[in-house]
Parts: sequence; structure tokens; C-alpha cells
Amino acid sequence: MCAVPLRTIEQIRITQTLDPWFTLGALSRYSGLSIRSLRAYLSDPTRPLPHYRMRKPHVVVTRKGKNRTVSGKILVRSSEFEKWMEAYHYIPARATYAPALDIDHLVDEVVAHFRPSSKAGS
Repeated sequence: MCAVPLRTIEQIRITQTLDPWFTLGALSRYSGLSIRSLRAYLSDPTRPLPHYRMRKPHVVVTRKGKNRTVSGKILVRSSEFEKWMEAYHYIPARATYAPALDIDHLVDEVVAHFRPSSKAGS
């Protein structure tokens, strides 16, 4: 067998953007919401999704003569999206929870229907 020399690692550096910027497509994949829904949330009248437009929207006339509004790249910061999303955290009222399933109690009720009653033997 050949002896393999041991190497020592003196430094490890891990770099990661802690608060990334998402395009709408990336945010859609990250959040599970469709791009169409995200676009609707951008202009929501009560609680719009915070975002950044890299260029002001402007109107462009297409070859077919129709006006089309073109906006620049839309970016959403991860931390701002998560803070915005917290407003939609849903916790149902305690009264609407399904009661815990008590298997022992359920079995006792079913078996009780098949046991001879003690009054019949008296």
C-alpha cells in the first residue's frame, strides 16, 4: 500500500449572500406563489409587496400598433418579502381545531355495542 500524505486545512471560508435579491421568477420558485400572483401583490391596495424597479415604466408601441407598458427589472429583497409574508400567517382559532383522536375511547365505544349488557344477565 502507498502511504498517502495527510493534508491539513488551515482555513475554510464560506460565503453566502444573507439577504439576496430575487427576480419575480426566483421569488416564485422560493415562495411557491405564481408570478401572476406576485405581480398582483406588487400593486395590492391594502398591503403591497415591497419591491424595487430598476427602470421607470414606459409605454412602447409594438409592431402591430398596440401600446404596451414595459417596466424594468423588478427585484424583491428576501428579508422584506419574509417580513411582508408574516402578515399572512394564519393560526386558526382554538375552537376550530379537530379534537385529538383518542383511539382507546373510540375502541371502547365500538366494543361496548358488541358486549352483552350486564343488565341482561341479572
